[in-house]
Amino acid sequence: MSFPRRGEVFWSPGKKKIRPLLVVSNNQGNRYSNDVVVIPGTTQKKDIIYPVEVLVTKGFSTPTKFQADSIFTIGKEELGEKITELSPDIMVDVNTALQIELNLE
Repeated sequence: MSFPRRGEVFWSPGKKKIRPLLVVSNNQGNRYSNDVVVIPGTTQKKDIIYPVEVLVTKGFSTPTKFQADSIFTIGKEELGEKITELSPDIMVDVNTALQIELNLE
């Protein structure tokens, strides 16, 4: 059975604003839980990138900024179509942004 994996990006549900969501929860939890932890992406305000944000240019028609300061949980059944999977190099940057946001050392 397939399940969302860490590093995969899906379209969000929503009627007002549909945006990409990056799965950041671990794969063991993703396999067994009904929910996943995600951070949203935006194509707005890309001129300034804060330490808790990661700009991704590959895999998207428009460069997308993922915001580790906006972590939330969503039901797996609410995830839309898979868009892409981020590279391990980009996920290192995502990990750093999450560490900064959560004050982890």
